Amino acid sequence: MKNILLVGAGQLGSRYLQSLIKEKLNYNIIVVDISKISINDSKNIWEINGGLNSSHKIFWLSNLPNDIKFYDLAIISTSSKDRASLIKTISRKVNVKNWLLEKILAQSNNQLETIRKAVYKSDNVYVNMPRRNMDWFKNIKSLIPNKSIKVEKIGTSWNLACNSLHFIDLVSWWTGESLISINTENLNNKWFESKRKGYFEVTGSLLGKFSNGSELVLKSFLKKSNEILKINILDKNFCNIYENTGRAVFSNGNIIKGKLDLHSEISGPTITKIVTDKTCNLPTFDESLGSHSIFLEKMLNNWNKSMNKNDKIVPIT
Repeated sequence: MKNILLVGAGQLGSRYLQSLIKEKLNYNIIVVDISKISINDSKNIWEINGGLNSSHKIFWLSNLPNDIKFYDLAIISTSSKDRASLIKTISRKVNVKNWLLEKILAQSNNQLETIRKAVYKSDNVYVNMPRRNMDWFKNIKSLIPNKSIKVEKIGTSWNLACNSLHFIDLVSWWTGESLISINTENLNNKWFESKRKGYFEVTGSLLGKFSNGSELVLKSFLKKSNEILKINILDKNFCNIYENTGRAVFSNGNIIKGKLDLHSEISGPTITKIVTDKTCNLPTFDESLGSHSIFLEKMLNNWNKSMNKNDKIVPIT
């Protein structure tokens, strides 16, 4: 049986478990979380979705077990605040062949460096940017010509600080370009507490520029606005993507229908692909490091300026 370590049994962690139930490869799953509430909630999700009838073995613990020294895959689905220190601790205690990390990876570039040093001996380290695994976005990608594009994400309170890296990665994947800069001047001056205690959000606009001329504009408003993802080429509209209704409408009249696949639908196959094929469609840590570094530096500067602070970390997850 393949050993899977899942650290973080909250909402995301429970969706990983739900997706693993359907996998035919047998897994020995170790779930670690200090929260009894999260453990109990994930147990309920496991049972409700047929986990007791699966061929997997599963154990819920508050700490790493002492009797397992090797994991085929470690999934870190905690919030960003403690992720770097957790990964460092795990890497010192056990041998991890592959990692699957949730974004945002960290809250500072120093924490990113801690993660890099902790995982460099492992075979593979992936970052969960799930649109790369979705057939709908693969189909859209196949129709994008080999030219610079301008992408606009517009919507209402879509948690810009938390989710921008999803769209930065999407443009990188679609174009093969790397993020080279982010402009935060058009973010609103006031950050506010997010739904997750201890973390903050911000509205306004971000501008990202990429290595071969592509651009990404991210706009999140407090007031009601239409949810849309636009792709423009040479200042002309190429495609409008409506994620909430599953429609990609192209300027030539073609429509590609699809959907945002649920985390509980696509995570299991991704995990199995990592442990069996030693590869997957997700970006590697090294591929994500550059965009994370630029994003975190700019967001930290904006946080300190807007909130009149001198913090070393930006409180986003």
